[in-house]
Amino acid sequence: EEGHKRKRVSRMPSDVSDKRYDPGAAAPAQRRDPDEEVTFDDALMRIGIGRGQYFSIATMCLLWMGEGMQMFICFYLPKAFYDEWGTPVDDVAWVDGSMFAGVFFGALVGGHCGDAYGRRPTLLFFTGISVVTGILCWFTTSFMFLVTIRFLVGFGAGGFAPSSLSTTLEACPSPYRGRVAVGVPGFSGAAGRVATAVLAEALYDPVYNPDYSRMGWRGAMLLCCLPFLLALILGLYSVSESARWLLIKGRDREASDALHKLALKNGTEAEFPRGTRLVPESDEDSTVSWVRIGREPLLSALILCSVSHLCISVAYYGMLFALPIYLDNYGAMHDWTEQQKDMTLVIVAISEVPAIFIVMYTIEVSFIGRRYTVIGAMVGCAIFCFAFNFHLIATWLHSSYAVVVPNFFARGFAAAAMVTGNLYMAEIFPTGTRAAASSVARASGQFGAAFAPIAVGFLLVDYHQEDLGMWTKLQPLRVYVLFTVFSLLGAFLFFELGLETGGRHLPNSENDTLDSVDNDENVIGGKLGELGKVIAGDTTPLNRSSVRSASGPRRPSTGLNEEDALFAYHT
Repeated sequence: EEGHKRKRVSRMPSDVSDKRYDPGAAAPAQRRDPDEEVTFDDALMRIGIGRGQYFSIATMCLLWMGEGMQMFICFYLPKAFYDEWGTPVDDVAWVDGSMFAGVFFGALVGGHCGDAYGRRPTLLFFTGISVVTGILCWFTTSFMFLVTIRFLVGFGAGGFAPSSLSTTLEACPSPYRGRVAVGVPGFSGAAGRVATAVLAEALYDPVYNPDYSRMGWRGAMLLCCLPFLLALILGLYSVSESARWLLIKGRDREASDALHKLALKNGTEAEFPRGTRLVPESDEDSTVSWVRIGREPLLSALILCSVSHLCISVAYYGMLFALPIYLDNYGAMHDWTEQQKDMTLVIVAISEVPAIFIVMYTIEVSFIGRRYTVIGAMVGCAIFCFAFNFHLIATWLHSSYAVVVPNFFARGFAAAAMVTGNLYMAEIFPTGTRAAASSVARASGQFGAAFAPIAVGFLLVDYHQEDLGMWTKLQPLRVYVLFTVFSLLGAFLFFELGLETGGRHLPNSENDTLDSVDNDENVIGGKLGELGKVIAGDTTPLNRSSVRSASGPRRPSTGLNEEDALFAYHT
């Protein structure tokens, strides 16, 4: 009988739950009233983060890993192309260039499609392009055919990126979105680049037969397509349309249903029952997103963010190209071994991992935030790029420490600035233009990637082998000072934005963006913000009070079970 009583007590009432009762646990949350109208951000805070987002995040991780592998695999295949078609090493650059060009145009097209037709269809469509064209690399019969196919692979990889970032941001509550949006592309992209290096190392057998290829370059490219294929399969199951995008398109009922499904997966169905009404936040501006970001108040922010992103991209990709050339030409002059060179490249590449870990902390610190994280990372990159030029005494002592340390920190700071800059740009723009704005950052980064090897080749490599005196001796100074200048310019432009996106909800309209402007500033972008107005032909001052919607600022959001009002707009 005593055991029977314990059995009866150990069960919760059938009308509440069939799970085991824990006497020390808090009382279950009461079921919300579906007729209670709530804001989207309040609903997302109630639902929290859980299994509903984890599968979607896993899909994005696979996409960014595949992008990292596809972007860099051809760096390791010049010998394979030469063995196949007798292609000179210089011509192999066309394969890399076609990939970068594809990413550039794919990002621009994908940004428009993500805003106009939805995040999910755009994401899956461009991922499918990358899968199909990646498989077609196996069937290439000529070098020009390969160049064309690689352009299409890049087109797909560039097209899904804006929707991937937008989906990740819009599905996560405000306290989590920054770290998730930084960690997913940061760690996954780094994992893809490491996997590519391992794959390239396994391609040939340098011990027994250096000319024997274990799988062939076609097999290596096919393996690089595997993350895209897995992401496509998982995405069909796990990725749903962005509820925030549905809301601003006036599809309130569909947005509510999407949030309810998310709550079911997260186990917080009581916080957002089926049929819960959302406060309408329909975007009344039906203009094409490309036109909207070309008008104030968004144009100034677009110019400053994209040019700043281009600047740091030149430094990041420039170091990727410059350091191997430097080690081959100057390391050999000081009797560095091949092991020293390879170890230097590996150590410098690993710098991105701790840099991203640090960024995931600093972006959530109130007095640092996204803006000063990007500025500090750019300034740090500039300092260590300049410091690299004072390593010559170390080479005289046959030591590589002074080569490794400046490049390690410069590369880490540059990677941190790029990934945080992408986050910042996506957070500052309204939902209806978020994908298009992210695509501009993506495209400007690819432009910087294309410009970087040209600058490195012109400044670091002496084509005519002429003795130019001190100018020849200071060849490293020429190119790394260029990286220093670009990094400082990027930091200055980012400082001129004068906005902090951390601790705030994502804006759904231009008025919400203006609500984010600091109280002591009336013009987005500080003094350089007037540049956007001149380009747009607008002479009206951008005072927030004159353009803010008559409905006033958005309502603050409460946490789970109506706790503190977190991340409220302060106007």
